[in-house]
Amino acid sequence: MNTDALDKGADTPVPKDSLTLASGTDALPEDPADAPEPTRSRWSLSRWVWGLVLIVLGGYFLFLYSYPVVINYPGPTFDVLGKDSKQTPLIEVKGAKTYPNHNGQLRMTTVSSLGGPGSMVSGWDLIMAAFNPNATILPVDVVYPRNVSSKDIKKLGVQQMDQSQLSAEAVALETLGYNVKITWSVAEIAKKSPAFGVLHRKDVVRTIARPGQTPVTVHTVEDLRKFLEGVPGGDTIELGIVRDGQAQTVRMKTAPAKLPKGKIGKGSQLSIYLASDVKIPLDITFHLQDVGGPSAGTMFALGIVEQLTPEHLTGKSVIAGTGTIDLAGKVGPISGIAQKMAGAKADGAKFFLAPTQNCDEVVGHIPKGLTVTKIGTFSEALDAVQKIRDGKTSELPQCTVPAQK
Repeated sequence: MNTDALDKGADTPVPKDSLTLASGTDALPEDPADAPEPTRSRWSLSRWVWGLVLIVLGGYFLFLYSYPVVINYPGPTFDVLGKDSKQTPLIEVKGAKTYPNHNGQLRMTTVSSLGGPGSMVSGWDLIMAAFNPNATILPVDVVYPRNVSSKDIKKLGVQQMDQSQLSAEAVALETLGYNVKITWSVAEIAKKSPAFGVLHRKDVVRTIARPGQTPVTVHTVEDLRKFLEGVPGGDTIELGIVRDGQAQTVRMKTAPAKLPKGKIGKGSQLSIYLASDVKIPLDITFHLQDVGGPSAGTMFALGIVEQLTPEHLTGKSVIAGTGTIDLAGKVGPISGIAQKMAGAKADGAKFFLAPTQNCDEVVGHIPKGLTVTKIGTFSEALDAVQKIRDGKTSELPQCTVPAQK
């Protein structure tokens, strides 16, 4: 081989597929792949900026933006027959002999809520709730009135809890035969009602009757409602009242009963607001902290009766439940029934007492292993507890799917 030719490059054959130079110089051509480099650098910077913007926006809407919803989760349950952290009975009764039940449980149920005044729901909270079968997401306007503060809500919850406890005491003790004195006084009178100018604020309403008929004692607001259902609007009635300590009878006409949306209902109404004054013959204290609302009334009443009954109503059963209660012993509907059933099951309850008016929300949401029975009055709640104790669970009334119209 001619090494000199190789060294000088003069006689080196050129391959047919090689790149030939346009000029006679020995400089190599510019690499075409390097030409767009400045454009690609600008594009990379732009993508980096947009990526950062999207990350910041995503983080904001995921963690910092507050969504106008309320998320309900199962809350803790409390055994009203048990004790608090200081070993004080949750319901403490003084003035009568009590009979503690150390085997059975009566668990009041709660709902834990996230959102609304003073509370924030983030995008992450929404994602977690969407994958939680026991969570419910509701628009905030459905749950809370507008223009209310967290302080207002807490105050209302405390007032509702106090009223539910008072009603529970009255209903439970009346059930046991105690003399509970309940009086109803006029708190407010509608200006355009027939009662305006006839009744005065703080008048105590004792009886109601039609002229010439035997008066009916007004023990609860329900007594008034039942009586007025049979009185057409515009008819005259007589009220036995106490004004400034003096008993007297006043006559007045009734107003037509009105239903929502301005429709006229059956019977009549007085168009007044009444306030109750309840005298409880025993000293009953509820040691329950940081829980508000009216929904524990029925379970409180059951707990009082259980403590004052030598023959335990609950036996060894773990029974949970919910429901408001009024002074007439009527059990009313509550919110968050699905979450309360889930919380009860998680805390070991086998049976659950649900207000009859919540049956449409009960059907289809009962946790496996939990038996739910409907109750409309306190007497029905007592009957259900005794049936559970005696093993007659097949006789418990069940919620059913309402017939389609």
